[in-house]
Amino acid sequence: MLSGGKMNISDQMGSVYDRDTFIEFLNSLANDFEKKPQEWENTTISLYFQSVAAWIEDWGDKYGNDEFDKLDYHVLAKIFYMGKIYE
Repeated sequence: MLSGGKMNISDQMGSVYDRDTFIEFLNSLANDFEKKPQEWENTTISLYFQSVAAWIEDWGDKYGNDEFDKLDYHVLAKIFYMGKIYE
């Protein structure tokens, strides 16, 4: 935790367990990028999505992580697509 009771972004990621905490996390992630872009490796949307895809591929392949077997990929695809067109 950071001073003032605010969690840092990686701690907050570990506290996502439902729709509301996921929304809070996404808003915090966006805020983190706005306030501290120098801490981000991927500073464009295309680099960010490419890195997300690469991490999923590497994490699942190298470590046999079964977290990815539990995801609803259709819902994730819809979430990311809707971010493109939703006002």
